[in-house]
Amino acid sequence: METIIRIILLIIVASHCARAFSHYEALNKFIQRDKDRRAGRLCPPMVYMERYEVAFVDNGPTMYGCAYIQHDRSLSDTPLFHLWLERHDQPSIEPAYCKNMSNMNHYIFECLTKDDSHDKEEFEKGFQYMSLYEYTANASDKNISKTDKQAYRCAVFAADDYVNYGVVVIRMALSKGIAHHYDAALCDGLSNLLSDSDLKYDPPSQQNWPKGSQYVFVMGELQPKRRITTTTTTTTTPKPPLNFFDYLAMVLPHRPRI
Repeated sequence: METIIRIILLIIVASHCARAFSHYEALNKFIQRDKDRRAGRLCPPMVYMERYEVAFVDNGPTMYGCAYIQHDRSLSDTPLFHLWLERHDQPSIEPAYCKNMSNMNHYIFECLTKDDSHDKEEFEKGFQYMSLYEYTANASDKNISKTDKQAYRCAVFAADDYVNYGVVVIRMALSKGIAHHYDAALCDGLSNLLSDSDLKYDPPSQQNWPKGSQYVFVMGELQPKRRITTTTTTTTTPKPPLNFFDYLAMVLPHRPRI
């Protein structure tokens, strides 16, 4: 009888220890993720406050914009992903990118999570998924409800380094937004957009895109750490700055295979 009691007590203690360890692991993961969030590490691999050129396609021809990671402490204590996109009713004759954003829509996202794809094929392609929370750009205006445009989105992206040109190109698919809570179903079908490496207006293929999705190219200078860790062969020949026209004409045919 005494042996049975000892065994029961041992099982109870072991079960308690297992639960405690599980809670400890969960707490550590939460603390680490919060640190990553506050440091902006859950956002795309962009240099803080550096301006990046943007080209995008949704329901029309290619248009342009600007992107950067920057704080807006009136909205959040974490670095936010700012995305400026031309309005379809006011396209520029010549892409302005970050030089003039007066005729662009301003989207502000807080990056909540970032994870590698659980799909083996997507993982090998370097696809990463993000959950985003969208803030109202002019939320400080007292006459505007802060809940009017707040929304959750899913994004999947792949970042390609072009060391010879000193640039990183981030191809990103953004889902439509929904209010109130995040739904992983927003990610369904998004990675199909990234299967097309070209940035072109193709209505037949776009009919198969998830409703409300956008295909966004973000291009800017390589981060210092990315320059060090990349295995791509470098060159000592100075290269002129690239814009998206140069990129599509010169770099895209030789982009890394995915």
